[in-house]
Amino acid sequence: MEEFSDVQFKQRAIIEFLTMEKVPPIEIQRRMQAIYGDQCVDVSIVRCWVRRFKDGELEQADLSDKTRSGRPVTASDQLNQDRIEELIHGNRRIKQKEIAVALGISKERVGYIIGVL
Repeated sequence: MEEFSDVQFKQRAIIEFLTMEKVPPIEIQRRMQAIYGDQCVDVSIVRCWVRRFKDGELEQADLSDKTRSGRPVTASDQLNQDRIEELIHGNRRIKQKEIAVALGISKERVGYIIGVL
């Protein structure tokens, strides 16, 4: 299955193409909905991209997502996965909260990592 960001990239390319053909945003969204179903972007997003392409940003428009501010998720890295696995092998009765305290990450993130292991 494709990653969501790949699908978004393809949809932006479709929006760019159909905007050049002067297809209205609601029609673009309807056509993409038929193909992408639940992964289709909302009509408000389609309108936003159509506006960007029409406002002359077409030449310099980058279809990929820009980097965003904020702290990247580092709690699920391979080091923490290995440490969690080691803690569990050392004590099968260890609780998520105890692992979280030992590693300095959230209990929810520990649960996520355990689910991945």
